[in-house]
Amino acid sequence: MKKTIIFMMIIFMSIGLIGCENIDYETLFETRSNEINDLIPDTINSNFDLPIFDDVDVTYEYNGLSFTEEFIYESPFYDQDITLNYIIRRGNNAGEFTKTIHLIADDSGYNGYKLYIDLPYSVENVTKDEYTQASVQAIMTKNGTAVTEVDTDAAKIRGRGNSTWFSFPKKPFKLRFDENTSIFGMPKAKNYVLLAEYADKSLMRNTVVHKLSSLMDHLSYSLETRFVELYINTVYMGLYVLTEQVEFHKNKLDVESIAGIVDTGYLFELDMRLFDEFSELNSTWFLVYGYPYAIKEPDSDDLEYSQVHANYLTDYMVTVENALRDKTGYEELLDVDGWIDFFIIHELTKNVDVGFSSVFYYKEAGGPLKPGPLWDFDFAIGNADYIDYGPENFYGMKDYKNRLFKLMMDVPEIRIQFRERFNDVFYDMLPEVYDMLPVLSQSILTEANRNFDKWSIMDIYVWPNPEEVMNENTFLGQVSYLEIYLHERSNWMYGIMFEDDYINGIFV
Repeated sequence: MKKTIIFMMIIFMSIGLIGCENIDYETLFETRSNEINDLIPDTINSNFDLPIFDDVDVTYEYNGLSFTEEFIYESPFYDQDITLNYIIRRGNNAGEFTKTIHLIADDSGYNGYKLYIDLPYSVENVTKDEYTQASVQAIMTKNGTAVTEVDTDAAKIRGRGNSTWFSFPKKPFKLRFDENTSIFGMPKAKNYVLLAEYADKSLMRNTVVHKLSSLMDHLSYSLETRFVELYINTVYMGLYVLTEQVEFHKNKLDVESIAGIVDTGYLFELDMRLFDEFSELNSTWFLVYGYPYAIKEPDSDDLEYSQVHANYLTDYMVTVENALRDKTGYEELLDVDGWIDFFIIHELTKNVDVGFSSVFYYKEAGGPLKPGPLWDFDFAIGNADYIDYGPENFYGMKDYKNRLFKLMMDVPEIRIQFRERFNDVFYDMLPEVYDMLPVLSQSILTEANRNFDKWSIMDIYVWPNPEEVMNENTFLGQVSYLEIYLHERSNWMYGIMFEDDYINGIFV
């Protein structure tokens, strides 16, 4: 009996000693904090597992969200330093700590995007007309570590573009996978485009436009872009802009288009080049008051596609134009807010193609006419010497440019909406773009300089570079010209829209 009592006393004394364990919480928390700071990457561009421990509980917080096991990455508008807060707890004791990390945007050059494409023969044999079988390897730096994202033989490549294909030695390409594939976090799709940006010595005009469009909440879809260094058959080709194909797709602009139905989803493009391509009308394109439009969706190769589709779009566009001319009933026929956002970007950037080509329209079944994704801005923002390219004077809504833009701006109520919306862009959206420009350009500085080592064109005239572009002989100088142009152009537009000519629909 005495042995039992003694044994029980020893057990209770042991429990008491454990309960009275003297823990130096400050040292424990500091030790765990140091381990956390070592384990969490300094640069983040992807989800990752957060450090967890057996002897303490840790709760992480950033931007109002709490995490315990995994950090969920969301791309910022541009690279920025953020503070990750975390609390270490044990029992009733807690310590608060922070770690500063560099959060990388998904279109930043610091992602280290590289595409390696292998072909069965020289890239010189690649044409616009036929695809060539290709092997594709996509590599990026993810949270500080090089990662192969895509490695497949199920792909092909061909040339693309018009003047950019035939006029320049640095060629643009279309990349197509056999299956829907995501590259560098972009929406899964088969089709991608590699823009060479040869005549745009800032390399950034298309990207800047798509960044701005992503801030415009009346635009249904904005294309994503990535700066990638391209290698074909191990040969360095330069810095390219990888972007999405303009198309209907369940993972992108999700519109149902069925060739066997007349009132279905349509994607079509204003394209003056159709006059050169065809001598007469057919079911793949149509004319409205002298302006030609190419039908992209539904697919004209579908057996159920027919002339009735072209007739339907012709009738609808005529109805839209008549309503705008009559200045009544147009609100039900077209998405006025969306078109205002769309045309603000075209006018702000003074895009040469606004009345010529690469201007996309779309319409859902039973729905109004909407602007398609923005496309092709390498000759915008003061980079075309064959037009009035300076930061002053209106452009796109003139009689000989975009007919829809002109008809809309002839309506007094729409002119007022346009001015009010531009006020939002001027004060709320453009400042974000201005803050983004030096950060994004710095992120691709090394890659841009490497590109211009290969393509030594800074001091060479590349059509259609104006004199001001020729005067800037560094990459950052080119970016500075782009930024100054946007400042001057936006200031001019903001001021002129309060003058009598604009109020009365006279566009000087």
